Amino acid sequence: MCLHIRQGLSTGIATKRIRHYVDWASKKFLIPHIQKEEEFLTHQDKNTRIKRAMANHRRILRLLTCSCEDIKVLNLLEEELEVHINFEEKIVYKEIEENSTSTKNTSHYVSTEENSCKWKDPFWES
Repeated sequence: MCLHIRQGLSTGIATKRIRHYVDWASKKFLIPHIQKEEEFLTHQDKNTRIKRAMANHRRILRLLTCSCEDIKVLNLLEEELEVHINFEEKIVYKEIEENSTSTKNTSHYVSTEENSCKWKDPFWES
């Protein structure tokens, strides 16, 4: 999603087209993913890293609920997603798996479904 937003903005795609994609991808993938993560994270120790991940979720959700097509909002959303994804992959997921006492791990809520659905207007391919 970050890459698609970034490519759309860098190639001058109309912000309305990008926003339509963001709304669709958010409903289809990102919001359910965040909900699964939140459910999982609420059962973890509330250390600084977990609190940061949850604060990142709140910022991302606020940006998603802004119905505007403002380029600044889209840029900020792309940046927040990029930073958050890197933080989760490099720190949070590893920490959860290292400290988990159950047999469950983070893979049960990390979705690969996004690649299996196609958006009707793949502006990033232009």
